[in-house]
Amino acid sequence: MKKTLLCCIIASTFTTLVHGAEKVIIYGDDDYAPYSYVENGQFKGIYVDVLKNAIQKLPAGYQVELRPIPWKRGLDLLESGAGFALFPPYMKKERTYIQSYSVPLLREEVALFCHEDAMKSVRKKFPEDFSGITIGINAGFALTDTLGAAAKSGKVNLSEAKGNESNLKKLASKRVDCYANDKGSILYSAKKLRADPQFGNFKLIEAAMLSGESAHIGYSVNFKAAYKTDFIEKMNAALNEVKKGDAINTAVEAYIK
Repeated sequence: MKKTLLCCIIASTFTTLVHGAEKVIIYGDDDYAPYSYVENGQFKGIYVDVLKNAIQKLPAGYQVELRPIPWKRGLDLLESGAGFALFPPYMKKERTYIQSYSVPLLREEVALFCHEDAMKSVRKKFPEDFSGITIGINAGFALTDTLGAAAKSGKVNLSEAKGNESNLKKLASKRVDCYANDKGSILYSAKKLRADPQFGNFKLIEAAMLSGESAHIGYSVNFKAAYKTDFIEKMNAALNEVKKGDAINTAVEAYIK
């Protein structure tokens, strides 16, 4: 009788904990291979793997879902307060709607890649040697200070498209002269693109290194929830635990070889 009663109490307590857990949605870029992307209906990538690892280290009380979303729409959700968290933004002061950032997930190198014809002229120093060129960027891409200043001054022109594949196809067809994004992401996507016979001979030239940026989870200043501060602190602690081990290197090696 006592044993039965004890089992009922344990089961009841467990059910309460599960159903009482805070449901947290962390949105992620759905087209940023190899870091976060959807393939065959599966959300995957370096950051997805790292965050899944961190979520397992969170204490009880949170039920976390990683949900893919187009990058610009994800930023809009943060700005409106309809979304709580999004990965992987860089830390940019102009995004005043992001309240705080997680500890760094990884440091990315933002590079400029161009097609052969664009590099027939001598182009060694950016932006001085790149005057008049059109640079493809991902929609919602946070411009580096160097690229932003060059665009603002009119030295270079910018052309937006959704995701790496679209921009690389524009570059291959010479509708843009160059493409600026994370170096690893560009190389990964270009390798996949070359599997298409139409783009098999596409040559990509690294023209300039624009900056190094750390990627984070960004949290909305306009999202209202009592658990915000607690979750951010606990997620940072979990990410720091992940970074102590070899999980990040393992994730990187799984996608970029």
